[in-house]
Amino acid sequence: SYDSDAFLNFDEKRAIGENDSYICQLIRSDSIDDFIIYLNRKEIKYSSTIKSSIFETNPFLLKNDKTTLIEYAAFYGSIQIFQYLRFNNAELSRRLWLYAIHGKNGELIHLLEENRIFPEYFKCLQESIKCHHNDIVDYINNTNINQIERITNFEDNILAYSFHYHNYKFMPNDLNE
Repeated sequence: SYDSDAFLNFDEKRAIGENDSYICQLIRSDSIDDFIIYLNRKEIKYSSTIKSSIFETNPFLLKNDKTTLIEYAAFYGSIQIFQYLRFNNAELSRRLWLYAIHGKNGELIHLLEENRIFPEYFKCLQESIKCHHNDIVDYINNTNINQIERITNFEDNILAYSFHYHNYKFMPNDLNE
């Protein structure tokens, strides 16, 4: 549908490359008070999804076009809004791990673990390598080694993903091997 406001400050919004909706701006800045007021005033459900924007440029968000409010909060590491939505029974799903990896907020990852939301370990490792969030790769690798050991060709896959995404931390020092 056509939104006449979409073209206000078009060049500026295009340069920023993020969803230009007001609710997305609130989530990105983790403005909890304004977020709550806006949700109540507009009667937005906690389970709502983010409307797509022609200004969004992040490939992960573009691929996952049905991103919920809590997923968007996890993606931007917006802990206050994430907590508010969680306390108001927004769904906590396995997909949140991938968003939390992008948000690079350890507190969110620990909250998911505390709420017994278990990731698809290999997908999370791949996403962490792709994002160059090596501390998260190390955390998943060190805390979930029993699960990871069951993945066939784990080391080969880490090497392949590291090479593919130009994340050289996990490359061997001696390339002759």
